[in-house]
Amino acid sequence: MRRSAQRVEPYFERPVEGPPAYVEFRIGDYQAELGLIDRRWAPPVAATTPGGAVMYWHVDDVEATFSQLLSMGAKEYQPITPREAGFVTVAVVNPFGNVLGIMHNPHYLEILEATSSA
Repeated sequence: MRRSAQRVEPYFERPVEGPPAYVEFRIGDYQAELGLIDRRWAPPVAATTPGGAVMYWHVDDVEATFSQLLSMGAKEYQPITPREAGFVTVAVVNPFGNVLGIMHNPHYLEILEATSSA
């Protein structure tokens, strides 16, 4: 099952006027919430470089999505990396300083197909 890529607009953004400090999206088949906060609002003790766990979101076309993220100001954090069993991952640092991972996840597609045909 192949779905077309689409741009997702935030459903919540603060402040309403001026550069955003916090933006929240509803993404994917189950409308998972993804919130991004500008590093300007990080606690004073927060690290100044990206780190920690990388959250990966499934996309149908990793290369096209990666290119789109780069065109929107993201910087490569981890290169496109083929993994076992058809998984492919890549991670970027968005303009806010957050790490965002994207991946092609065959297991997710299997589960999605099984639940949509049930």
